[in-house]
Amino acid sequence: MPELGEGAAPGAADDKVVSARSPARILVVDDDPAMLKATARALGQPDWTVDACETAADALGLLMRRNYAVVVADYAMPGMNGIELCRHVREVSADTACVLVTGHADLSVAAEAINRANVFRFLTKPWERSDLRAAVKDAAEQYRMRLEHRRFSALLADRNVELQDLTRVLDAEVQGRTTALLLGLINALDFRDTETQGHSRRVALYARRHAEQLALEPRLVLEIERGALLHDVGKIGVSDTILLKPGKLTDEEWVEMRKHSLHGYHILAGVDFLGGARDMVRSHHERFDGKGYPDGLAGSAIPLGARIFGVIDTYDAMTTDRPYRKALSAEAARAEIEKSRGTQLDPACADAFLAIPQGELDALRDLVAASPTAGLD
Repeated sequence: MPELGEGAAPGAADDKVVSARSPARILVVDDDPAMLKATARALGQPDWTVDACETAADALGLLMRRNYAVVVADYAMPGMNGIELCRHVREVSADTACVLVTGHADLSVAAEAINRANVFRFLTKPWERSDLRAAVKDAAEQYRMRLEHRRFSALLADRNVELQDLTRVLDAEVQGRTTALLLGLINALDFRDTETQGHSRRVALYARRHAEQLALEPRLVLEIERGALLHDVGKIGVSDTILLKPGKLTDEEWVEMRKHSLHGYHILAGVDFLGGARDMVRSHHERFDGKGYPDGLAGSAIPLGARIFGVIDTYDAMTTDRPYRKALSAEAARAEIEKSRGTQLDPACADAFLAIPQGELDALRDLVAASPTAGLD
């Protein structure tokens, strides 16, 4: 099928030359001609050049000749489905972001795409034009950020005299965008574990408020907030048969499930500015009385962030509906926290949490329900 949009015929020698500020080139792939045309038209705007093709093979051919910021691929295509295409996209053009469109919100498809193809965003058919454009805009921004990162790295290599100053600039830029990237990862986890959707965002806000209640310095408050947001990142390493199992887990399955805290700890290895969050991820299932896991730490040997998290995680679990039980009232949850002082929970952390007005906690919960990213730094 001929390409749509403003793209010239492929093959020019400079087609693979692109800068972070060039108009974003988008490639739409769908074996349904009508849907292909509708998607391409929905993405038409001055800042984007949209090309389109009906097969994954044609898409890979275009990717060999041109740089694309975003590939928007249908999942169900003959020969090579959208997940396989996105996996090959990563091999051909590591910076290109993929948006997968599927006719069914299938968790197994989502998990496969996350694990095998690093898909940036999922959309289900029929999509809203605004949702499609927002997803592609975010994906194009991620692509631009990757190009900027490469540009900064080359600049640092060429200007050794300015190395320290430029490193600080790069670190500031990376950390300033950290929450958006972390939320993208948490969104990916939510696709796999729908039972606790919103949980990571709620506990992140609760953790920040709790840390402020303890009058911790701003650096520690941010560290604890990020640790709470990332506490379950290790579930990426837990198999779908266990993570998505509808019934009770066997003893052997619980052994595997409990490894998620160590998986998370290793996933964050080498990310220096998340060092404190990393320790919190490892220890978020420790108990004050030493009966937790993975290390059986007790009392002050447990990182402070993990002791704070133990309280807020207990509160959020009790005040959230689950398939097997209804949520407790806030009053009942507070009473249970009081009972757990000195056994499961650090008494000082429990007391600080209970001193937070209930209205503030309710407002944070409502904030996440209304806007998942609101309030996160």
